[in-house]
Amino acid sequence: MKKKIQLHTMSVLMLFLMSVFCVSISLAAGPRMGGTLRFGTENDFAGFEVLQSSSRLAINGSIAANTIMEPLFRMDNEEHLIPVLGLNAEQSEDGKTWTVNLRKNVKFHDGTAFNADAVVHHWNRLLNPENKFRGRAAMGPIVNVTKLDEYTIQYNLKHPWLPFKRVISSTRGLVQLIPSSKSVESGNQNRAPVGTGPFKLKEWKSGDAFTVVKNPDYWRKDVPFVDEIVFKPMTDSQTRYASLQSGQVDVIWMDRGNLINKAKTDNSLKVYASEDNGAEIFILNTSVPPLDDVNVRRAIAHAHNQERQVEMVYKGSIPVVHHPFGSQCACSSDGYRAYNPDKARKLLAEYGQPVEFEVLHSSSKRGRDTGEITQRLFKDVGVTANPAGFDFGPVIKKVLSGQYQVSTWRISSRPDQGPALFLSLHSKSRANFSRYNNPEMDRLLVAQRMETDPDRRNEILCKIARLINDDVPLLYRGGMRSHVIASKKLEGLSSIKNGIVRLESVWLNR
Repeated sequence: MKKKIQLHTMSVLMLFLMSVFCVSISLAAGPRMGGTLRFGTENDFAGFEVLQSSSRLAINGSIAANTIMEPLFRMDNEEHLIPVLGLNAEQSEDGKTWTVNLRKNVKFHDGTAFNADAVVHHWNRLLNPENKFRGRAAMGPIVNVTKLDEYTIQYNLKHPWLPFKRVISSTRGLVQLIPSSKSVESGNQNRAPVGTGPFKLKEWKSGDAFTVVKNPDYWRKDVPFVDEIVFKPMTDSQTRYASLQSGQVDVIWMDRGNLINKAKTDNSLKVYASEDNGAEIFILNTSVPPLDDVNVRRAIAHAHNQERQVEMVYKGSIPVVHHPFGSQCACSSDGYRAYNPDKARKLLAEYGQPVEFEVLHSSSKRGRDTGEITQRLFKDVGVTANPAGFDFGPVIKKVLSGQYQVSTWRISSRPDQGPALFLSLHSKSRANFSRYNNPEMDRLLVAQRMETDPDRRNEILCKIARLINDDVPLLYRGGMRSHVIASKKLEGLSSIKNGIVRLESVWLNR
């Protein structure tokens, strides 16, 4: 009997050692190649041609764009440029030119060569005033981009520009992602994007799936690991979450606080988050009554309760903010107008007329919650706010055309908010959708653009923050914190930056 027990113990021990050995071999083997990654997105994508989309991509669209197209550089947490299609960038002594050496032997998915001509073609389209690119004001210091030789380009600036490295390394929109000139000129880029990236477009069925497949000619031979990525639009957040739990998708983008908090307690899931700058906001049309009166705007700022919005709409999953700069700026005084219904009533009494306006929001549950809470808060001080829910596209169209009073909006996360605020708040900018006009703001926006000392520039940015809070062309609904929830079978997803998840280095353990 004792012998049998000893033999059984030895067998168990051998099986245990074999399993450890097999696990060790599996870990040593590294990432698993192949398979299809399924990504549940909030919305279908709007398109990928920068002049048609005006560079304003929703986060999910930016994630997809970064699988197909690439920037010259990315930036690490210490603000060092990471080479991608560009190898290095050198600034001249006077700070007015940047010379960039480009990577050789890279091809676009359509077989055309990546070279200086491709980069110059892309950037000068954006900078050409005849093309009426809405984002051009954000890049005002860049005069043009010129070709020095087949694989060398030069950015020519009006003056030294402190955010330059941050601007050319952003991956949040389409501006920095280099498309195929052939695809652009043929008119196909918007619906059939072509880049140099690790994946290339296979198929786009609107409302159903956006599918990219591994680029066999990718210049980096070590990635990607998966063969295919299918982006599935799922507007309803609960459906998206259920699809992840059931294994129908492997990863989802999420901004519903209750589901984010729920996922944190699920051992089969992992939540990834990034602390970003930017903000969820209400944008106010300052050119139409009653919002053309600054005291009305100040009144609704005091009637607005950001803390309540963050808690009830986002379940505390995003921070309360007083400006859009995140950790980039620590302002000792920002002039934030805190929730104070008594101050709101006093300002409204001085205005002396009934205040009523429409509040646009998305037709999602989050959008409806935002509209209802805002309606109740404003009603408490005697203001009539009429919520109006629409799909994402119509809301964008109404704001861009100025056919709105108040709308939910977003200051997207970026490496540097200075250029973005110039774009959205300068009175001469075509992307000033709030129609805000203040000469002092114009002066400060130009000053932050010209300043090359980081500390003095931060002081100017804090003055901009104070003036935003004083004049109220926008209201903060919470800061930006991006969340992605994935099955624990998904490996290699280490972080999110400015809301972007890079998918070329992930793999699936099934």
